[in-house]
Formats: sequence, structure tokens, C-alpha cells
Amino acid sequence: MTQADPADQVANAQVLGREFATAIVVFHEAVGRLLGLSAVERKCLDLLQRLGPVTAGAVGEHTGLTTGAVTRMLDRLAKAGYVRRAPDPHDRRKVVVHLLPNERMDALMAMAFGPFVDDLGTIMTHYDEKETRAILDWASRTTGALITSTRRISGLDA
Repeated sequence: MTQADPADQVANAQVLGREFATAIVVFHEAVGRLLGLSAVERKCLDLLQRLGPVTAGAVGEHTGLTTGAVTRMLDRLAKAGYVRRAPDPHDRRKVVVHLLPNERMDALMAMAFGPFVDDLGTIMTHYDEKETRAILDWASRTTGALITSTRRISGLDA
């Protein structure tokens, strides 16, 4: 058995990484369209679902978006009826963003993500515990690199 050329492995990994990233972006754009939102706006709602009420600054920290971009996005989400802003009960100088209950959104998310989550469960049965830890480590490190890169790029348009 011959060893694969490292340069070919890197090139193949780069192509696969680009295809993977494209698939993620296109999927989230399609999910956002279900709600009349962009992919970034939809992912902001996901962030609020996971974190609960947070400041706009926290949204920026978790996304890597600039303060201005977060403010404009939250304005659009509030106008569309997905979020509301309220004074922070612990520090009245701050504003906290709350996700509003939305049965339509919940139903569409279940329709979009239910089969996907099932597919992921099936995919993960192909890996043992060590491989699963490696996959999760890769996903965690890649997420951090993406957030760092988003912050760097966002600083370029300031």
C-alpha cells in the first residue's frame, strides 16, 4: 500500500473543507428563508435560544460581528417580531435582547432540523468514542478559528 502524497492530502482537505463550508452556508440560508431572514439573522436567533437573554455585546462576542452590524441585525429582528430589547435588571445602562415565543418559527425549525438531526445521529454511529472525540475537537477548534476570522474580517470594514 502506498502512502498518499501529503500535498495531495492537503489539496483534498481544502476542497472538502470548502464544499463543507458551502453546504453549511447554503443550508442555513435556506432555513433562514423559511423565516424571511438571512442565514446570519437566523443563526442569531439560534444563539439567543442557546444562551437565553443576553446583551447585544454578548451577541457580538459570540458571532464576531461588529457592534454596528449587531445593532442593525437586532433592529431587523425586532421589527420582524422575533426579539425584543429590555433594560438589564442588573445594570439599567445595558439592554438585554430577548427571543420572543414564536410557534411558526418553532414548527419550521422542527421541520427543517428534525431530519437533519436524525441524519447526524446515524452518521455518528459510524465512529467509535475516540473518533467522536477527534471530530468534536476538530469542530470546536474550527468554530474558534471561524469566529476569530470573522472578527478580523469585520475589523477590515470599520
